[in-house]
Amino acid sequence: MNIAYCSPFSPIKSGISDFSEELIMELKQYATIDLFYNRQPTKKEIQDNFNFYNIKELDKEIVRSKYDVIVYHMGNNIAYHKCIAKMFMNYPGVLELHDLSLHNYLAGDTYIHNDIDGYIKCIRYCHGERGVKIAQNFLNGNARAPWETHVLELTVNKHYIDKAKGIIVHSDMAKQMVKGIRPGVPVINIPLHTPDIIEDHELTKINAKKLLNISPETLVLGSFGYATSAKRILETLDALALYAKNKTKNFHYFIVGKVEGIDVNGKISKLGMEKNVTVTGFTKLDEFKNYMSACDICLNLRYPTHGESSATLHRMFGMGKPVIVTDIGTFQDYPDDIALKIRYDTNEVEDIYNAICELSKSKKTLKEKGEKAVLYAKQNCDIKKNALRYIEFFK
Repeated sequence: MNIAYCSPFSPIKSGISDFSEELIMELKQYATIDLFYNRQPTKKEIQDNFNFYNIKELDKEIVRSKYDVIVYHMGNNIAYHKCIAKMFMNYPGVLELHDLSLHNYLAGDTYIHNDIDGYIKCIRYCHGERGVKIAQNFLNGNARAPWETHVLELTVNKHYIDKAKGIIVHSDMAKQMVKGIRPGVPVINIPLHTPDIIEDHELTKINAKKLLNISPETLVLGSFGYATSAKRILETLDALALYAKNKTKNFHYFIVGKVEGIDVNGKISKLGMEKNVTVTGFTKLDEFKNYMSACDICLNLRYPTHGESSATLHRMFGMGKPVIVTDIGTFQDYPDDIALKIRYDTNEVEDIYNAICELSKSKKTLKEKGEKAVLYAKQNCDIKKNALRYIEFFK
């Protein structure tokens, strides 16, 4: 089987880049894979194992005819995915939706450039006159942007779904929504993989804390990936301020990733938590993993959501971490005993605080939930099993 694989790769700093680079190393055992994008991959392992072509080469019928499958990885970042989306619309193939709602992408492609006609035309195609009414209310200045207020209602993905030869999603919620839009399309839910499934996660945690010069008795928490308002970092800091006030246990909170659009340092200073919080900025993957390994509790909060799944969340499970998540979208799919769900309304800060208290009440609680998280990852997120699911679907 010959596969044309269209995706961002390093040096693009994207979770989809990391995802693809891990997955293709497994897929290459079962198929010949050529990579297509508008920037040359820089990771030596990828350069040594795959042929790479500029994505514009797929404009040539003689190139496309070489492949049994062309798979297009689609996300919401227009800078990273525009060349992929354009090629997909011209030459449809298998569509892998990393974000179910593509409203942010549409806004970046049309509204931001004052192409209001193009924006409304796409809304009308995907959501009819009711969708147009919601969008028009925003355009008239009477409401907030619908990609913030109606994220899962106006997903703006029908024009892609209608063209796809097959669709891969990463949650049951996304699969059911795709089937509702186009009942006859072949669609499969393949949970995001993790290459990190750590059996002895307790020993790994002790060693990781040692590397960071943290006492084994210190409660370590962490949030990972781009630190934006949607990741609820500021609300987490408020909850930890409550924890510092009411509990005697020492703790340290790592914010691992680039901060965007929020004043994290100002918040930390205002709360007087400089000694309890570290903001790392962007890290290399090995550092990223070590910070995660050191955690007793991870947070993977998300509001609003775009129907996305989280590879970082699955990595947390594979490393034996109980995780606090927002009770919304795809995150509702996970078992309660490994993913403590909190509300995203006015109770959010209190819920985060209560979840931290619940998880940190004993080492036994953390250990038991960690073991259940690893078991879940082995059953659902094993990259070797997932690679076979991809190959069967492509056939």
